[in-house]
Amino acid sequence: MRSRVLTLADPRTIDLSGCLKPFVLDQGKLDRELQRASNPYIRWEKGTTVSSGDVVVCRLQSPCPKYQRDKVQFVAGSGMFQRDLEALCIGMSVGETRERTLPEGAVSVTLLKVTNKIVPPLTDEMVEKLEIQGVHTIGEYREYLLDQQTEEQFQDVLYEPQHYLIDQVIARSEFVLYQEDWQHVIDLRLERLRAISRHEGMVLEDMTPEQFEGRIPVKSYFELVAMEQNSAWEFLCMHLIGRHIAEETGFEPSEAEYQKQLEDSMKAWGYTEEDAREINTYPAYQFFAYYDVALRTLNGVIREQFNQGAC
Repeated sequence: MRSRVLTLADPRTIDLSGCLKPFVLDQGKLDRELQRASNPYIRWEKGTTVSSGDVVVCRLQSPCPKYQRDKVQFVAGSGMFQRDLEALCIGMSVGETRERTLPEGAVSVTLLKVTNKIVPPLTDEMVEKLEIQGVHTIGEYREYLLDQQTEEQFQDVLYEPQHYLIDQVIARSEFVLYQEDWQHVIDLRLERLRAISRHEGMVLEDMTPEQFEGRIPVKSYFELVAMEQNSAWEFLCMHLIGRHIAEETGFEPSEAEYQKQLEDSMKAWGYTEEDAREINTYPAYQFFAYYDVALRTLNGVIREQFNQGAC
């Protein structure tokens, strides 16, 4: 490949604030996840007063047949029975009667029995029994859950800043680009799709709109070629950026990593090794290994800016 990078723009100088959504802590979710550690230690006791999460047994009286019941059991505050009546029960004592008017009519609720849900305070011992590597205390468990929530939000917001940063880095860098290399990228992509099509019993060039549907967002082979031609410049530039970075980091594609990709493909899709090698040839693996170097580098820059907002 004769194409190369002349000067590479520093992605860290590109401001992503206009497209990178900031981290927003979901405190409720964090608290619920913390509570999970104490769930195995929950116990149930006969009680006199209802709190959210308690199991209640009530008598319902109403002109509406749906709510005329001598005995009904539900969990207060769960939303699994009738939200208004569940809310009405919270704070009631055994033997107490309250009324609520629903769209179906008035309902009288008498509390017959309550079983209280007793949730013990979370302890370091409970956390230790989760057997999470490196997590032994409540504080460490909180940080672990916060890291998970941060990563989840990062993946949710990554798409837009990732594409913006790719566009900006390519636009601000200088390349020597040869058409033969652009064509090489197109050929790599199309040959992979041909192999997949053959594996599914089709000929890529002859596929119908119905056969493309749900597989590739085009309606004909000619549309597919046009799509690949349009995207090939970006793939080529990202590959060159990856090679440029690899010269500094010492990264090189390896036969061992290629073999691992083949094994993953065989496991995930049920391919034979011959099929897997035909679909993902070693030259294609090499090309996209460098592309991935560039993508990981840019994603790292995005993560740095995202994490600054999560501190």
